[in-house]
Amino acid sequence: RVSDVARIELGAQTYSQQGRLNGKPAALIALYQMPGANALQAADGAKKLMEKIKQSFPPDLDYVIALDTTLSVTEGIKEIKHTLFEALVLVMIVVFVFLQGWRATLIPLLAVPVSLVGTFMLFPMFGFSINTLSLFGLVLAIGLVVDDAIVVVEAVEHHIENGMSPKDATLRAMEEVTGPVIAIAVILAAVFVPTAFIPGITGQLYQQFAVTIAISVIISAFNALTLSPALCAMLLRPKVKGSGPVQKFYDWFNGVFGRVTGGYVGICRIAIRRSLISLVFLVGVTVSAGFFGKMVPAGFLPDEDQGYVFAAVQLPDASSLQRTSEIAAQAEDLIMKVPGVQYTTTVVGYSMLSQVTNTYSAFFFVTLKNWADRKQPEEQYTAIKAELSKRLASIPGAIAFAFPPPAIQGVGTSGGATFVLQDRAGKDIAFLAENTTKFIEAAKKRPELASVSTTFRPTVPQLFIDVDQDKVLKQGVLLSDVYKTLQSFLGSGFINYFNRFGRQWQVYVQ
Repeated sequence: RVSDVARIELGAQTYSQQGRLNGKPAALIALYQMPGANALQAADGAKKLMEKIKQSFPPDLDYVIALDTTLSVTEGIKEIKHTLFEALVLVMIVVFVFLQGWRATLIPLLAVPVSLVGTFMLFPMFGFSINTLSLFGLVLAIGLVVDDAIVVVEAVEHHIENGMSPKDATLRAMEEVTGPVIAIAVILAAVFVPTAFIPGITGQLYQQFAVTIAISVIISAFNALTLSPALCAMLLRPKVKGSGPVQKFYDWFNGVFGRVTGGYVGICRIAIRRSLISLVFLVGVTVSAGFFGKMVPAGFLPDEDQGYVFAAVQLPDASSLQRTSEIAAQAEDLIMKVPGVQYTTTVVGYSMLSQVTNTYSAFFFVTLKNWADRKQPEEQYTAIKAELSKRLASIPGAIAFAFPPPAIQGVGTSGGATFVLQDRAGKDIAFLAENTTKFIEAAKKRPELASVSTTFRPTVPQLFIDVDQDKVLKQGVLLSDVYKTLQSFLGSGFINYFNRFGRQWQVYVQ
């Protein structure tokens, strides 16, 4: 029997990694969405599935969603919805103050939902989806899509004030403003569309933003030439001057606006007559743009608070998994004491930076508390990240640090920049290691770079076994049996499958 020569037991498939949640043993499950899938729907489906599975859990087993990357997306969309509403209210107030009538205000406002919904309808044609980039574009588009309708309304009101009926005033106004409306749409589209042709990932980011605005502007022009004239003929009436407080506000506003307009026209007349003044002003604007442009952060994408931070621990090469687990436990204790941290998910035996399984690395997903629960300065994202790095740096016998996740999920394993050093001379590992060290040392001298490191580990101890093939064959032993035996003693070897609990399990000899 096998039990006479070996110990038989049910165990884990592999013992090369360990998982913990807040210092307690845990079975970790990672879910990744498929290309083209809706992240929010996928996360919601996973949560419903886990609630269903939970019904069959034993009493002493529970689950926790320690890291949900869609929370930042949900929070961002929530903020964008608020911004959309605020932008719509501001546009409504501004239009009402300038046009000074609910009938005239209603016509441009009706162009907003028509333009936005029309933009959504064209998204599938361009392969776009409703995401944060396209929603940001719509926030800006709200202030642009009313321009064409305002031009039409003002032109119609001008002719109504001169005694024409709303219908005749609309026909006369459209003869005058059709060209300008088309010109406005073409000019605005010409500003945004070229950014869609920027190559690389930068162009992909700008593409949805730019095309969203361009589409909404073109649709708003179409509305101004079709829907707005019809509404003008139906809704606009000759204005009757009132005598209440609203009319007093209108009179005051019109007086102030008239004086400001007169001053602006006077300045323009002087600038036109004296070209030197215009030239000096242009040079001043150009210099100011260059000066203030240097003050704007020049990073590809900002390091935003996504609700979680990464951390890593690196021990000396070939350190045992037990030693790594002990160091990781120290790191967990330090991380959980940082204000604003909710969960610490630990993977011992894996390096997220190099995507490699080894015994001397550990990785941490540090989940922060909800944004609404982090009001204190020390609970803000930048402060938490700095405090984590400070505390982790105090761990003896290991290199430990915290770093931000990538600004865009799937683009790299962390925030910042990644370089790949290639040995194009075809030399040995020592040559590549030497030049990698030189590159790292040179990069650390640059003041604009911080936390420069590499996952290249050329000094990991290795054992080599040379099998005397002639001697093995003389003993009548197959070389494959020798290698299988070595594999079983030094690692493990797959044998077959067995059935238990309604499914198949693997048998290993170790």
